[in-house]
Amino acid sequence: MRLTVSLLATFVLALPVVSYAQHDDRRHGGHQKPPDAAVVEFGVLQTTPIADPSTPCSQAPPFGGPLDPCAYRIHALFPDQVTVAQGGEVSFNIHGGGHGFAIYRVSKKTTREDIGLQLCDGPDPATIEPADAASHLCNGGLGLGGNANAERQLVDAKDDVVLMVPENIPPGTFPDTNRVWYEPGRLMSANAPAFLQGGTAAAPVGEILTYRFLKTGRYLVLCANRSHFFNDWMFGFVDVED
Repeated sequence: MRLTVSLLATFVLALPVVSYAQHDDRRHGGHQKPPDAAVVEFGVLQTTPIADPSTPCSQAPPFGGPLDPCAYRIHALFPDQVTVAQGGEVSFNIHGGGHGFAIYRVSKKTTREDIGLQLCDGPDPATIEPADAASHLCNGGLGLGGNANAERQLVDAKDDVVLMVPENIPPGTFPDTNRVWYEPGRLMSANAPAFLQGGTAAAPVGEILTYRFLKTGRYLVLCANRSHFFNDWMFGFVDVED
């Protein structure tokens, strides 16, 4: 397996959506070959309010910061599912701050709800509008206390254990209790802050993490920040087909 980490100079970002959907090729009576590469935007660098003043969203920077009740809106992968051919490479463009990164293999039938409802037993944050941010059951600001600090054992659709995460005591203990660092079955991990030396809100220095998937199957890609993952369902899937 080959891992390439590089730096990316980026500017003001919108919510990008990149899709590589596999579809029926009816002219040939089969399926179109999946692409050899895909791109996923990992979070959003928010430089303006997430929504207008009629919502609970912060109207003062940092927009989408840990105290913004609408921060869950930018803690997501866009798109949250891509397909590549066996041996294909996926590039994850890291945007915003405070992220971690990890990849685990899961069963092919594992769905977003299978994982998400083990993280926060409520509606998928992706479906909650900014005006209804108060209905985000697990929105805990910094994520300290409550949902983000709880012990977890996550299983896939076959009830195989994917992750075992201890309780976060005390909250934010360095180096790893505020992160989802579970080694068994982990294919890759990285602490991936987007703001490096020399970066600013106007011209941040981001990161690109790339991973080449050599085996077919379904893979869970997650943000290892406990608050982003547990509270906001910041994860997605990569399907690898032969």
